[in-house]
Amino acid sequence: MYKRILIVVDHRTVSSAAVREGTALAKAHKSEILFFSVLPRYAVPVADTPPFPMVAPHEFQRAAKASAQKWLAAAKAIADKAGLMSRTATGSGEDDSHCIVDAARRRRCDVIVVATEGRNALLRLLTGSVIPGLITASPVPVLVCKDRPREVRARANVVPIKSRQTAARAKAKANANANAAAAWTR
Repeated sequence: MYKRILIVVDHRTVSSAAVREGTALAKAHKSEILFFSVLPRYAVPVADTPPFPMVAPHEFQRAAKASAQKWLAAAKAIADKAGLMSRTATGSGEDDSHCIVDAARRRRCDVIVVATEGRNALLRLLTGSVIPGLITASPVPVLVCKDRPREVRARANVVPIKSRQTAARAKAKANANANAAAAWTR
């Protein structure tokens, strides 16, 4: 169903949830992955702000690109270990959500995977989260991932289902695993 998956990678630790879920989705669908990172914009200081050491714009861009390449390389290593074909890319623009959507359009991605820290909608709007704008502007589905506790992660599996019988067996096994895990945590 999904031939090409765009996974948004950034500096936040919750970004690993998008990498993990997107990689599992790619493995289930035998998809190609594009790991994408939006470069931050250089903030031009305003005259009324207190003095602070300035970083030259080209130094800022070089440091931002180096950081993004480090995050992207770590994500690509996870995909390589899973035996998946993946590429990396960076982009920048006035609006992060439109930058991601443009990258997905140009590279013909079928789904966008992004992580959230689990804040409510009002906090996401106030803190500048990319997710509301991404959901609004994206022409393809957007999978929003939250980081799960380690014990829940251990039970989660993404399995391609080819028949109803296989689906029924997989569901029964998943329920048995969930019941065993619930009994173990009591």
